[in-house]
Amino acid sequence: MHITMRKKTFVLIVTYLTAAVLALGGYGIAQSVNGRAYRLTAEYGYSHAFSEVVQSVDKLDNALKRGMYATGSEVSAEVCADICGSCQAAEMTMAVLPFSTQELEHTAAFINIAEDYAEYLLKTTGENGFSDTERANMASLAEISESLKKSLRRLSSDINDGSVLMDAPEDAFADGGAKVMSEAMLKMESELGELPTIDYNGSFPETTKAEFDNPVSEKAAKKAAEEFFGIEAGDTEYKTDGGVFCFGFDGGTVTVDAGGNVLSMSSQRSVAGDMESSELEATAEKFLDEKGFEEMKMLSSSRHDSVLTAVFACGTGGVLCENDCVKVSVAADDGSIYAFDATEYYKHHTKRQLSAPGVSEAAAKAAIPGSLTVKGTELVLCADNSLERLCYAFDCVNGGGEAVRVFVDANTGKQFKIKV
Repeated sequence: MHITMRKKTFVLIVTYLTAAVLALGGYGIAQSVNGRAYRLTAEYGYSHAFSEVVQSVDKLDNALKRGMYATGSEVSAEVCADICGSCQAAEMTMAVLPFSTQELEHTAAFINIAEDYAEYLLKTTGENGFSDTERANMASLAEISESLKKSLRRLSSDINDGSVLMDAPEDAFADGGAKVMSEAMLKMESELGELPTIDYNGSFPETTKAEFDNPVSEKAAKKAAEEFFGIEAGDTEYKTDGGVFCFGFDGGTVTVDAGGNVLSMSSQRSVAGDMESSELEATAEKFLDEKGFEEMKMLSSSRHDSVLTAVFACGTGGVLCENDCVKVSVAADDGSIYAFDATEYYKHHTKRQLSAPGVSEAAAKAAIPGSLTVKGTELVLCADNSLERLCYAFDCVNGGGEAVRVFVDANTGKQFKIKV
């Protein structure tokens, strides 16, 4: 399958929601401590996180270069594992940095595709290890990682000498005149060049649901954003090759795809409130219902200071579709929607023809070890690389009362994955 990586945009919007929450927590602290002391704390925290990103990309570059020469299953598998680990580490630390989506688009796309390709190779590489084509693909990716590594090292040096400052909340205490990180990151992104093209059957199809035959106009996209959130959108901040618009508004940004679907929103205001988490979860659920998201079930809920983020997935025919997920963040001061992300929902949601399970629930339960006690079961359509797999999801507890969720393939009766 043909993959054009440069068209795969907004792969880190989910991560951006987390970044927005974390940056918000910093603002809450800033309101109650001395400005200079907080600035030093913010500088250290964000600088440390950025240094972790640099180290992760260094390791990714090293693994890709080893992949250029790998033969045999053992070394090839080791390279793939190292690539995946480095990408995951980079994604986690990038989430802490106070950037918005556009500053990370190119970098995030590269990291995502490198991780996905390595995961694909882990499942398909035989006893002979990488083929000549796969080693050539590693070389193409290594060219980008080398350029990215050098650019990130230069930025790290600029941060250390104070010529570049992190964005809000740190820059709220800056004296002015210094370049901020988002500006430097945008410049770095523009210098990375076009990403290479790799052919493989991974998670990034050539034609995605985000591409439309009759894309909406900028005016229509802005109207969709305004009506969805009840805001007054400003000028277009940028537009991607795939027709996704990003609009600024008083307090944040919102994105709309070429089909007129609102993909995401992120706020930048400070929040300090103590509304109950259950009330915030109910607000998120009501919001999705009002916006036409049907049969949504909350999968998880996490709270960072005064912002709660809930993850929902939709069901179809009694089956929970894991890929069709939406994230909603709610502010605990006034119960308003603080952030929203439906990127994965619009990427995957479609009418599905689901076959009946090949094994019964009772037969699938035999795959659960005796050390776990089953508390509940549901059918779930799980993500499986570029495919989907129907599974029984068993909600269990271990001897210590800890929750364990075991997914058993509904056609083979074998375990597929475990979440703890």
